[in-house]
Amino acid sequence: MRARELSLALVEAPGATLGQRIALTLQKAILEGRLPPGTALPGSRVLAEQLDVSRRTIILALEELEAQGWLVTQPNCGTFVATELPSGEKGRPVTLPTTRVGFDLPSLLRPMSTALDGSLLLEDGAADPRLAPAEELARGYQRALRRDGARLLEDRDPLGTPLLRETVAAWISERHGVRVTADRVLITRGSRGALAMVAASLFKPGSLAAVENPGHRGAWEILQQAAKLHLRPVPVDADGLIPAALEELLKRERIHLLYLTPRRQFPTTATLAPERKAEILRLAAEYRVAVLEDDYDGEIHYGEVRPEPLLAVDQTGQVLHIGSLSRLLAPGLKLGYLVIPQPLVPFLARIKRTLGEQGDPVLEWAVADLIRDGNLARHLRKMRKVYAARRDFLVGRLRSGLGDALEVQAPLGGMSLWLRGREGVEVEAWIQAVRTKGLVLNPPSRFYLGEPGQGFRMGFAQVDETELEAAVRRLEAARAGAARPR
Repeated sequence: MRARELSLALVEAPGATLGQRIALTLQKAILEGRLPPGTALPGSRVLAEQLDVSRRTIILALEELEAQGWLVTQPNCGTFVATELPSGEKGRPVTLPTTRVGFDLPSLLRPMSTALDGSLLLEDGAADPRLAPAEELARGYQRALRRDGARLLEDRDPLGTPLLRETVAAWISERHGVRVTADRVLITRGSRGALAMVAASLFKPGSLAAVENPGHRGAWEILQQAAKLHLRPVPVDADGLIPAALEELLKRERIHLLYLTPRRQFPTTATLAPERKAEILRLAAEYRVAVLEDDYDGEIHYGEVRPEPLLAVDQTGQVLHIGSLSRLLAPGLKLGYLVIPQPLVPFLARIKRTLGEQGDPVLEWAVADLIRDGNLARHLRKMRKVYAARRDFLVGRLRSGLGDALEVQAPLGGMSLWLRGREGVEVEAWIQAVRTKGLVLNPPSRFYLGEPGQGFRMGFAQVDETELEAAVRRLEAARAGAARPR
């Protein structure tokens, strides 16, 4: 085919050399069909003039493309686009069907909601990544690679980096006055991965799991989909899960697992009362029930008294404790841990390796360094002050602007508020309406098994006061749809 007149503009490729950008520009033209297979390229002088570069740079780029198989040169004839492109590329991409699925989907599959650009995502609280100790982590990465790089870059230990296991064990022991040894600790890729691994490996499909109601639908879906467990709701009040209701359930059915968020009940933020902790553990031991304690943000507290996890008072080996380091630092780190009875550790390590869930050993080393140097404790003290100020701002702003529509309580810890609509307020419709204003929250139906109540959750830690003000204004703007028709 004859050489085509071709309009080219150098693609943007930060960090690439000029020659690499020229090669990428020609590849793009080939893949888009502007240079079909077999087409002769314009001469190197023509390309040099068009792209305003030296002919030598063009020749080097063409030689590189020829070496990669994009071009072929025929002596005395010129340079042509190859008829068979690298990796089977055929030029102009073929449009594949994307509007339908050719097989049946499970009924439990739920789509992920998407937010419009500029939306404030406050459906749950999270650490503010803008405040993460990035410089300290970066130094930890560098030290890890300098001191122990060869070993860290080898095949990963399914238990997690020994240094982080030892450090987490010491951290828990120091903070809660309970002896935890490294041989009880397993490092995980976040708390959700830990939940799925534990539930799917320790319980048979069809087993019954008791869960708090209202509770954590994200966890429910993992228990249902990853582990095929059937859920039984147990009511929650201002002091957490109600032991008497749990006992009634245990007498009726064979419950294998109790999923619990005792330090900061999800979603209501209630702290499980000490006498209830003792009663729940007594029932769990009597009925041989495993208690999966999800301590997702128990380390974020604002009062003088820090509530203790169930792990600290478990004397019978009932508790499987899930902790999250991502919640303390930044959500993108995906780093958590399990503290479990020692006999389970090698078993779960094998499951973890089989599932390919090994983590990032360099990150684990760096975070261990962060803890050992005292940087995590200092970061937590700083964040408590920042998050407490944000909590107080949001509570005050909601009470002044929407106090007649919402019951607003300031939690003693955590990163979210639990808000309840007052009588006559249609919360479900309000939350749906506010999405169109650019504020993403979960409606009450997200938190209940069965008939939904009037409560919903609103995060505050991941945004500053200016953004919280914008969020409240959007709630106010959407309020017109929140009144129930009379």
